[in-house]
Amino acid sequence: MGMESKKPYVIAIVVQLIYTGMFVVSKAAFNHGMNTYVFIFYRQAAASLLLLPIALVLERYLCPNNL
Repeated sequence: MGMESKKPYVIAIVVQLIYTGMFVVSKAAFNHGMNTYVFIFYRQAAASLLLLPIALVLERYLCPNNL
């Protein structure tokens, strides 16, 4: 059984760990009195800052050069 056959299981575990971490962080933030809308804004801003460099690197050859 190679690593390729274990890949879906590893991905599922990583997704669950990320979901659990997000739940713990949101629970702690809401227990300390953070506004729901402020939390959503920070969550979306953090996700954008994380995904933007990844998207730029992976899609740099698909974008036309005359932008």
